[in-house]
Amino acid sequence: AFELLIDAAEALQRENKELHSSLVKDTMKRKQPQFNEEYYGYRSFNRLLEDAAERKIIEIRRDERSGTYVIADILEETG
Repeated sequence: AFELLIDAAEALQRENKELHSSLVKDTMKRKQPQFNEEYYGYRSFNRLLEDAAERKIIEIRRDERSGTYVIADILEETG
């Protein structure tokens, strides 16, 4: 799941998009239509993002307006 997450986030970064969680998830589903965070043991997509942040794969912050997560930085590149 983390590899797909980084892949999607890097693709959006190349398009100079702000990495809102919903946009990242939509991109992941476009890349892998069967993607579902529950398959990987997460109750929600936010939990997957929090776990990735705890593992120092990404850095997340809350969007001030919507309160949703935004990926602030990708710490582990897929190369």
